Amino acid sequence: MALDAVSLEAQPGRITGLIGPNGAGKTTMFNVCCGFQGISHGTVTLDGQDITGIPPTRRARLGLGRTFQRMELFHSLTVRDNIALAVESLHISNDPLTQLGIIGRGRKVMTQVAERTDELIEIVGLSGLENAFAGEVSTGQGRLVELARALARSPRILLLDEPTSGLDVAESARFGQLLVDLVRRSGIGVFIIEHDMSVVLNICDWIHVLDFGKPLMAGTAAEVRASSAVRNAYLGKSDGACDGP
Repeated sequence: MALDAVSLEAQPGRITGLIGPNGAGKTTMFNVCCGFQGISHGTVTLDGQDITGIPPTRRARLGLGRTFQRMELFHSLTVRDNIALAVESLHISNDPLTQLGIIGRGRKVMTQVAERTDELIEIVGLSGLENAFAGEVSTGQGRLVELARALARSPRILLLDEPTSGLDVAESARFGQLLVDLVRRSGIGVFIIEHDMSVVLNICDWIHVLDFGKPLMAGTAAEVRASSAVRNAYLGKSDGACDGP
């Protein structure tokens, strides 16, 4: 059983953390929230609406965003084009003339896409890298491209699965501060899986801890930091023995 009696909440306007040892069920929980993984019992709600039986695409349209552990960028496209594709998804049409920008509405949409793409590039701090190929940017810059794409649809809740994976200490700290600023400015809710405990403890307003698919505790950063149960889950329980003098 991957998840057993887990109940948690991520609210708009704050950063909620989800932590636990490898195999605790964190990514499975995200997959359940997004509709990639079915459940035998329980419900998933978004803004009070039961979305348990709704497919992932509709959940995205309702305001649920997601990034993944492994970066999935279009390496042969520029940073700008990667982000623009996400923005364009808001204006999908079955009319090929509109898609190509040949008719009036299509030209208006293309202008809106360009303006929103510029805005996202500035928000995440990628100015100057717009024309770089996504396959040539650093891991840290690639994570920012992912974030910009996820923000393109203006989600109410954004799920980030290990967004600082592959980043150094300074890059992780900057990414964390970017999320704090983003939440403060836009009121979006961020739900983050993260193994970098310095990031979690510095930016999260509330933290849920899983262990072997079960809830271990939930609390503030200070409460999680002070918890012996959390330390034992990550480091193993001590038997009181001591080697050496």
